[in-house]
Amino acid sequence: MKPWVFAVLSTYLLLSGPAPAEVCSPMPKGDARRQQLDGQYARMERATVANNAKQLFAVYAPDFEAHMANGEVWSFKQSASYSTAGFDQVKENISISNTFLDLQSCGPAVLKATVLQQWTRRQMSLGKVRLYQTTTVQDETWVLMDGEWKRKLVDNIRPGAWLIDLKRIDPTKDYDPEAPLFDPHGLLRSTDGSN
Repeated sequence: MKPWVFAVLSTYLLLSGPAPAEVCSPMPKGDARRQQLDGQYARMERATVANNAKQLFAVYAPDFEAHMANGEVWSFKQSASYSTAGFDQVKENISISNTFLDLQSCGPAVLKATVLQQWTRRQMSLGKVRLYQTTTVQDETWVLMDGEWKRKLVDNIRPGAWLIDLKRIDPTKDYDPEAPLFDPHGLLRSTDGSN
């Protein structure tokens, strides 16, 4: 590169400063994109109930990522493998829902949703069919691709109360039926210190 071109380009970059931050604003309730996105969540719910991984991942962007609570970043392929294996374990879906807690418009082709996921099912675990009840709040970014909303990013995952066979478990650990009841805030401990 010629020195004068480099100098002009460097000056431009210094004067222009960093790229502007993404500007998002709350989406009005009547915005058609809200209904479109809700339709995509309904598709994911139907796919989960049908144990149909192909249908589930039809609403994902090819460059989808999941930023897990433990710091791992899962690609589309890793997420698809995990979900497909999970489908093999689920024996009965009882209920599943995704509820918008917040929905932001970040321009005409990007939406950011904070979603409460609740899923109750019977699934195989350690050689036995067990009742799973899980709740998680997570942030999701959706992008408009070829006229359809695609799930691009899941991050800021916050597990709520997870129960297996009606016993609260620590969602950050592998399931152990012999583990003591998970009581993160000491709500169930008696005054003498016993459970």
